[in-house]
Amino acid sequence: MAGCLALAPGFLAGGPVLAGTVEVQVMLPAPQKVDTTGMKRLLVGGFRAGDHPEVDLPREMNALLRSLFQKHTGFEVIDADPPPLPEQPIEEAMRNSEYWKRLATRFNADLIVAGTVDFTASDQSGFVQEDVISELTGQRLRRSRWVERESFKLDLGLFFVRGASGDILYDDDLVEEMMFDGKLNDDLTVLHQVFDRVSEGVLGIVTTRPRVEMRHLFTE
Repeated sequence: MAGCLALAPGFLAGGPVLAGTVEVQVMLPAPQKVDTTGMKRLLVGGFRAGDHPEVDLPREMNALLRSLFQKHTGFEVIDADPPPLPEQPIEEAMRNSEYWKRLATRFNADLIVAGTVDFTASDQSGFVQEDVISELTGQRLRRSRWVERESFKLDLGLFFVRGASGDILYDDDLVEEMMFDGKLNDDLTVLHQVFDRVSEGVLGIVTTRPRVEMRHLFTE
C-alpha cells in the first residue's frame, strides 16, 4: 500500500519517474570558495581592461561589483574611487603583496577584489532557416531569412586578496556570452545584462549560495 511522502523544507516537488519513487529537486547550500571569517570591510580595487570605444570598463566594473556586494553580502563595502593597479604585468601585480598591504592599510580593508575585464562585440548576422505556413496552400514551407544579430562577450578575471598579508586567497575567470537581435544595441545596457549572468558565480566565491540537485525518493 502506498504511503504518504512529506517533503522537508528545502525540497521542491518533481514528478514520478519509476513506480514507487518520486523525483524531487533538493536545495543544498554550496560552500563559498574563500574563507572570509573575521573579514568585515571589502574594497573593490582597480581593473586592467581591454579598449572599448564607449564604456569605461574599469570604472563600470568597479561600480557593478560594489553594488553586487552591498546588496547580497554582509560586507561593509568601502565607498571609494577605484585605485589603479600597479604598472606591471597583471600576473606580477596580483602577487605584489606590498602594494596590496599598503592599499589595505590606506582604506582599512580586510578583503580586496580586483582583476581584469574585457567586453567585446561581434557581428553574428546571417541566414536562418524557419518554417512558415503558406497563406495560399496552407502547407508548411522551409525558407531562409537574413537576421541581424550581435554577440557580446564578457571576460571577467577576479582575484581576492587578504588585506593583512597581501596574499592572493582565490582567483577565477568568469566568461559569459549573450546574443542580441539587431545591431543598434547599447553596449552599457548589454554589459549590465551580461554581468547579471555571472553575478551568482561572483557571489559564490565569498558567500554560501543555494544549488539545486535532483533526488529520487521512495514512496512505497
